[in-house]
Formats: sequence, C-alpha cells, structure tokens
Amino acid sequence: MTTTRSARVLSGLPRTLALVGALSAPAAAASDVLTPPAFHGTRESPAWLSLRLGNGPSGKAKAEPEVGAPTWVRLNLSLTATWRRFCARPGVDSCGAYERLPEEEQLGDTSDFSSSYPYLGLALEAEVLPLARGTTSALRGLGFQLGAQRGFSRSDVTLTGDGGQTPVREVNATDTAFTAQAMYRFYFRFGTTRPQQGYVGARAGIQTRAFDVEQSTDTPLTGTHRVFPSVALDLSVPLFSSVRLDASGGLLLSPKPGRSPDADGGRRALEVRDYGTSVSSFGWSAELGVSGDIWGPFGYDVAWRLAHFKDRFSGPGTLTGWNNGGATEETYSSLHAGLIATY
Repeated sequence: MTTTRSARVLSGLPRTLALVGALSAPAAAASDVLTPPAFHGTRESPAWLSLRLGNGPSGKAKAEPEVGAPTWVRLNLSLTATWRRFCARPGVDSCGAYERLPEEEQLGDTSDFSSSYPYLGLALEAEVLPLARGTTSALRGLGFQLGAQRGFSRSDVTLTGDGGQTPVREVNATDTAFTAQAMYRFYFRFGTTRPQQGYVGARAGIQTRAFDVEQSTDTPLTGTHRVFPSVALDLSVPLFSSVRLDASGGLLLSPKPGRSPDADGGRRALEVRDYGTSVSSFGWSAELGVSGDIWGPFGYDVAWRLAHFKDRFSGPGTLTGWNNGGATEETYSSLHAGLIATY
C-alpha cells in the first residue's frame, strides 16, 4: 500500500512544474515590453544635416545684407536732358523788376535766351566711401564725390535794343559741368523684418558750370563760365525694398561769371565788362528723385535737378543802357535717368 501511494506523488510533480512555467511565461513577456531601453548616450547628427544647419566653423547664420547699406564705390551713368534760360536787364536788381517798369522806362539793351530743344548728353558720377565696409562706426559715411556732365543742343537767341528786336536765330551751344566734393553721411535704419538704411548727409567742394555759344557776328553772345565753392545737404529715405526717395538742396557761393579753369586769353572778362565793372553773384541748387535696386549690384536713378544763378552788376557796362549796371539770371533744369553700379 505504501509503495503504491509514493509512485502517484512522483508522477504528479512534473505536471505541477509545467503548469507553473506556463503561468510565469506571459508575465515575463509583459515585463520585457514595459522595461525602457538602456540609455546609450546622445546620437550624433548626420554630417549632411550639420552642413545645412551650420554656416561655417562658428555655426552662426550669416546675416542678410541690409538694403541701402553703404558701399565702397557707387557709379552712376545717366542720360541727361537740360533746359537753360537766361535774361539780362539794365538798371534793375532782377529781370522781374524790369518787366514791372512802365514801358517808357524799359530802356537799354536786353537779352533773352531759351533752349528750343533740351541739351541731350551724358553725366557720370562716382561716390567713394573708403571705410564703408571696414567698420560700423560713424566714419563709414566719410568719402568724396566726383562728377562730370556734358550736353549739346541748338537754341533760339533773341536780342532786343533801342533799335528794336532782332529776328530769332538758331545757334549751337554746349553745357558743361564738373563737381569735386567731400561728403559725409550718417546712416539710419528702417524696418525690422528686413532692415533698410537711409541717410542724411552733407557735401562741400568745388563746382564749375560753363555755357558756350558758337561765335557769330549775328549772335554776339559770350556765354557764361563759373567756378565756385558749394555746400549741400542730402536726404535718402527708403520707401520700399526697391524704391528710395532722394532729395538735396545746396548753396552756390559767389558763382561769378567770367571765371574759367582754363586759360582763355581774357575772353571771359567780357562776361562782366558787357554789363558793368564789377559783379556779385549768388545761387542755389535743388534735386528730387527716386532710386533703387534692379538686380545684384545694379540699380536705377531718376532725378530732376535745378541750378539757379543771379548776378548783380554795378558800374557802367559796354552795352547800351547799362550805365549803372543791372542784373542777369540763369537757370538750368535737368532730367537725369540712368543706371547705378555698386561695389
């Protein structure tokens, strides 16, 4: 009896162990799913991703250049159309004062000159700012400006004297101007999304303006030749990314006629001698236009420019009726349209 009972217990033990193993297997599988993976440290980014996100060894993104920032060199080549008006009246301070006199008091030789057609020509200007890129200080706006302009046209001339008025005559004439000025600009910033820069500035230097008329016995005109110092204030304000408003106003200091940078054999003295023995002169200039970028370093510039000269003569002149001087006035109106290249 005892032997038979022991055999039954041994035969049931394997079944018990198998049942326990079957119950523990799902729990072990579940614990493997819930166990977090081991931490193996930070993984390195792929090389191609580092190159695209970085911008050089420092890894800093390169700032986009601001529109209107100063450049080392700015060249402006423009087509020009210039109109000139000139009047000379004896015994008065201005041409307008002579016209207001009673007709019986309008005595002496007078002259009027107007451009039948504009003086078509070219203008070249160069602005140089040596410190524009090398520093962010206020000195980056320090530089100089050089300019030259030349125009040609046929003009109508009328001379009026005590003997009456001469017929209208057509003559060839040229208009020439040179500029050499030191300048300073203070730049200021506009906008936040893509900043743009404008500036206020000042210029001072030497300018010349020469008007030559072909010599003829029918048109005894001597033209005008002036060399004078000048000062000006400039303003440039960005309106849009490709449009800037440019304005300028200046004074032309003692722009007396009869002065020329070249040797003239005394011919320029006739510009004063005809009207008096001495002359005092004053003038002003103004400019208004728009400019902007086209593509890359190239841009455009369109501007309207005025230059006005007023001469007051004293003493007797060689013309009839100019016994006590008189006045002459000269005005140049120019339209400039051209291309800009910057570096």
